[in-house]
Amino acid sequence: MGSLQFPSDTPYELAFERSFYIGSYITAILYGVQLFMFFLSTYFLLYSSTDARKESYFYITYGTVMLTLWTIALSCNAVFGQLVWIDHRDVVGGPAAYLSANIASWYNTLGTVTGICMNFMADGLMLYRAYIIWGSSWKIVALPVVLYFGAMSMSILLIYESAIPGASFFIGQSVSFGVPYFWMTISLNIITTALICVRLLAVRNRVRTILGEQYCHTYTGVVAVMLESALPFTVLGIIYVYFYARNSPYSFAFLQIWGDFCAISPQLIILRVAMGKAWSKNTVASVSVLVFDHRAAQKGRIHESGNFELGVTLPHADSRATETTTIDTPSTKSQAMAV
Repeated sequence: MGSLQFPSDTPYELAFERSFYIGSYITAILYGVQLFMFFLSTYFLLYSSTDARKESYFYITYGTVMLTLWTIALSCNAVFGQLVWIDHRDVVGGPAAYLSANIASWYNTLGTVTGICMNFMADGLMLYRAYIIWGSSWKIVALPVVLYFGAMSMSILLIYESAIPGASFFIGQSVSFGVPYFWMTISLNIITTALICVRLLAVRNRVRTILGEQYCHTYTGVVAVMLESALPFTVLGIIYVYFYARNSPYSFAFLQIWGDFCAISPQLIILRVAMGKAWSKNTVASVSVLVFDHRAAQKGRIHESGNFELGVTLPHADSRATETTTIDTPSTKSQAMAV
């Protein structure tokens, strides 16, 4: 027997349905990954030091909100899939007709809103990370902030147009607002990713020159740079916008996967924060200031344990702090760096 096809199922409609189906399965797998990372991060954050407890509560709350939004979006897609392929598969025109007629339903609009909220939460965290890694400089993130609010205005128009009965998120007037929105948010991601990567790679070269390759991995290794800059999130966004602008039937699958990484990339950063491997204000201050030569070494003190203590003035602060680093041969080593 040949495969059963409904009369109105054009090649485009069949490709769109396959895209919906495959994207939903991949999303379910990534949702499980998100759950694992969320609970692991929460465990580490709850048992963090008292001094870091306030920041821990922020990251736990952020992760909880992001997971809740993703759960709503995933549920909306699951309900729509059930209605399309199970409950109303016998409508005139088949699943493709039902999908086209109900893509602007309230549950799909709710899923769109939660997905866009996830995107802006992810972009907000990216802006904050770029701001921190560049030493709390507002000038560095000025342009991304403008793009952030520009994308927000376009997203409101996109939601309005796609929620009109009979409208679609993927065709018609919605695309006129959707393309600028996605290009703005992707441009923001590209800029913040580039800013973070440039900063971390510059620090990596600086550390490697002074201390060697073995000291570069925790904060400036390849994995660290990819995660801190949310590089997978940005790359997936570029791929999705390409297919969306071309009105490709496969754009929905990439939309779902990109939306997944709106939550996964921030959660990976939170997990690094919870494990003490992410960049913080203290890390930036240490890397920026704690480079010294033999003249600075004369001002330091060498403990019996072999640790070298150096008093330095942290940037943007009036107080002084000390950092320690182990040196192999205190009598002969002329350069070192504490990170």
